[in-house]
Amino acid sequence: MFNVVITGSTKGIGRGLAEEFLRRGHNAVICSRSAADVEAALTDLNGAGGRCSGLPCDTSDKTQLEALWEHAVAEFGQVDLWINNAGTATSRHAVHALPGDMTRQLITSNLLGTTFGSQVAIAGFIEQGHGRLYNVLGGSFSGKPLVPNMGVYSATKAGVHRLTQYLLKENENPDILIGMISPGVLITDNWLAEQRHLTEAEWAELRPMMNMMSDHVSTVAPWLTEQLLSNTRQGRRIAWMTGARMAGRFISTRLLGRKRDLFSQYGL
Repeated sequence: MFNVVITGSTKGIGRGLAEEFLRRGHNAVICSRSAADVEAALTDLNGAGGRCSGLPCDTSDKTQLEALWEHAVAEFGQVDLWINNAGTATSRHAVHALPGDMTRQLITSNLLGTTFGSQVAIAGFIEQGHGRLYNVLGGSFSGKPLVPNMGVYSATKAGVHRLTQYLLKENENPDILIGMISPGVLITDNWLAEQRHLTEAEWAELRPMMNMMSDHVSTVAPWLTEQLLSNTRQGRRIAWMTGARMAGRFISTRLLGRKRDLFSQYGL
């Protein structure tokens, strides 16, 4: 049985992963900046299999992350797996035009929060002698391709990638496994809200590609959970949308004409 901490886990892929771990009989600690969101999620998740606990936590505050670790240890005795998932994907602006508050939110949530979370998890794992840490990457972390109007977001995720490489170099302990997760393009409430800011013409141009590349959390979370539980390879990037899967989607939708319609149910 694993005791799992997932940051940013009352919604989206974090919530999906928590559900899947619990369904398999593992224990999970969830968190969000909103106490109300944590309480609502706990109401839904408890009784799903394993035990679920939660705590409000702003990941840009290291003290709150330390409290999250202590809460998990108090509840379950130890932390076996820590996933730094909390982050923000809002952008849709050129770098020079991104508002200051949005710029600050992207950097503090994605890069500072993941850095603090990694510090807390690694320190805890060293003390208890073992553990698994995974940092969640996002689109364009490698800079290939350069997605329009996602410069600051992509820069933060490139920073998370480099941060994780340093964690691997600095912590050559076989009992502390470090890796990354690339969940792909997932249809979440926040993602849908971003698309609704597009004009009809912009969405019409983007929709075919998004139908080919996107997935529901309920499709991806079970696969990611199985990979996280079974992986023993240090430094692995667990990626849903691999080159092979991407090529298969392209052949299926573009060459064989097999339509995917993921968005009509959302009025898009």
